[in-house]
Amino acid sequence: MRKRILPISIIIFFLIVVIVVFFWFRNSTPEAFTRGEAVAVATTPVQVYDGLWNSNRIFDELYFPVGIALDGSNVIVADSMADRIQVLDNRENQRIGRPGRYGFSYFESGAFVDGFHENAMFMKPFGVSVSRDGNLIVSDTGNNAIRLINNEFVITIAGNGNSGFRDGNESEALFNQPRAAVMCPNGYIYVADTMNHVIRRISPSGDVSLFAGTPNVHGFIDGTLLEARFFEPSGLYISTNEMNDFVIYIADSANHAIRRIENGQVTTVAGQRGEPIRFTNYFAGGHVDGSNDIAMFDSPRDIALLPDGSILVADSLNHAIRKVTPTHTITLVGGGSAGRFHESTENLRLTRPEGIATDGETLFISDTMNNRVVSMPLTERVLGGRPPRNQMLAETGLTLNSRFAFRGDIRIFMGSQRVDIGRVAPWIRNESIFVPVRPLLEFVGADVHLNEQTGELSIIIDDTVTTLMRDIDYFILRGVMVTTLDEIIRLFPYTIEWFPELSLIVLYIPVDLRG
Repeated sequence: MRKRILPISIIIFFLIVVIVVFFWFRNSTPEAFTRGEAVAVATTPVQVYDGLWNSNRIFDELYFPVGIALDGSNVIVADSMADRIQVLDNRENQRIGRPGRYGFSYFESGAFVDGFHENAMFMKPFGVSVSRDGNLIVSDTGNNAIRLINNEFVITIAGNGNSGFRDGNESEALFNQPRAAVMCPNGYIYVADTMNHVIRRISPSGDVSLFAGTPNVHGFIDGTLLEARFFEPSGLYISTNEMNDFVIYIADSANHAIRRIENGQVTTVAGQRGEPIRFTNYFAGGHVDGSNDIAMFDSPRDIALLPDGSILVADSLNHAIRKVTPTHTITLVGGGSAGRFHESTENLRLTRPEGIATDGETLFISDTMNNRVVSMPLTERVLGGRPPRNQMLAETGLTLNSRFAFRGDIRIFMGSQRVDIGRVAPWIRNESIFVPVRPLLEFVGADVHLNEQTGELSIIIDDTVTTLMRDIDYFILRGVMVTTLDEIIRLFPYTIEWFPELSLIVLYIPVDLRG
């Protein structure tokens, strides 16, 4: 029996199609990395930078942005999977390092090349900080090296491209995927040598030595510098105490904890490990707010300090930004499920944020898996925190498996009680959620008064009067006053959370303030 053979023309056709598709993916920018406009909203504004910065300052497409640092008005980002550093100043966007191939060719690497900015190459840089003289210090994670960027050149401070552990001079020393490097005021550079599970120190003359921990031994032990144990330390921040002695804060990622080194002692500020994860050396994290001895994180990657000494944490696998005070840990933004929503800080969704920086007034976040940088002002409302989403959802008696009960309609709950919103149901249009004003606000005890002649709507909450104008702040639909959920969030003094998975809005009042 003769075998059937495909005509040569069909084979050639399919080969051409495969080649065209391959090169189209290889050279195109993935959809998640396309440029987008900065977003500002009426409540606590959020700026989103994944292409355009305020429509006239440009970030090139970001590809897994991780470390982030501030230098005056400059914002510096370790654009890790693009193998480069991006610097945004008031004039232009500067890209340092020739990027490796990215997009479809995910596994192609950068390289280890010193030289002029345009010729130098990095390999998966994860950390960036500013030295005391204004240069940039880069944790070139994939090259197992610490690099320095001055006005013209990229040079290597320590490491030679090989992984391992070895102290010595700048060319002899070995690191294993260092993720953070920060300069102390005395000129020493401290390095989170992540996969060696230790903190290293580089002297001004370039000598590398062990500072804290035991090489290649992970654990969770407080104590003296050499007694202490870490587990994949990933973020560093250096501050000073009241005696003007320096203090090192550490995001101890796989221990799910924030650690501190002060006066030769390593202590735990907040966080703890959960249960061991079967068949691995790792432990579960969690998302628990409360006193620091019970608080839980999930792979915190980076930290920053506020002027009052509170610690901000990029809590990566909780998709949240947390704040640690001397006594308590709270959630500021994000949390729960990953996402990309950014109508306001109250509804902001992040996906694995791994970098954080602040000047005390504005917070910058590397929203890593969303390939963008998010900025927001640190208002009193933001700094006041918000309960974890799982806590708010638990009070309704619903779970993420309850979606079958909603049939796509948007429902509103406070605690376990559903809010009766009348004949006009909430709806979504152009990423904004519209809700009826009177039934929602009266449910939480607000007084609502409408001046029929002027269209002014007066809302009184806790003796605070707010006026909304018809056709500006609200509009009339079938005889019902309607506005955006964003406007309600601005008026409501507590927390409102949107659960897109359940088409659910939750009104949350802290327990100690409930009547």
